[in-house]
Amino acid sequence: MAASPGPSVPPPGITVSCPHCGVALQIPASQAGAICACPVCQGKFQAPVPSAMMPGMGPGGPPPLPQHVRDFVSKKTAAGVCGILLGGLGIHKFILGLTSAGVIMLLVSLVGGVCTLGISTVVMSVIGIVEGIIYLSKSDEDFYQTYAVEKRQWF
Repeated sequence: MAASPGPSVPPPGITVSCPHCGVALQIPASQAGAICACPVCQGKFQAPVPSAMMPGMGPGGPPPLPQHVRDFVSKKTAAGVCGILLGGLGIHKFILGLTSAGVIMLLVSLVGGVCTLGISTVVMSVIGIVEGIIYLSKSDEDFYQTYAVEKRQWF
């Protein structure tokens, strides 16, 4: 007599809290490391990878970041330095693909600078310096989450 298969057991999941609204979510283990959307607040975040699933944890250190994350994070230093040196022109925004914020900074600096005798250019430069310092001080994971996943335009 053949044994009948038991009820299907869902794959083990990961319990996480939404970083936006704090609700506890159950994410399938197959989604670890993927971009997820909270069903409550619709906020996007990257699902964590449990340390038991991460190859290389232990004496060898953490595993390398996925290629798409490394590609975006490689822009962090360039965006930070450009924010500090050329912040008033919004160059750092263009580097990160935040085109609308870059255009706003550029126009406020150039057009506003003429109309306000340079005051708006100084303000945009200060904003650029602050953003450049923020970019350089964030961890790679936090930088990716903030500017690639959430697409935060300002600060």
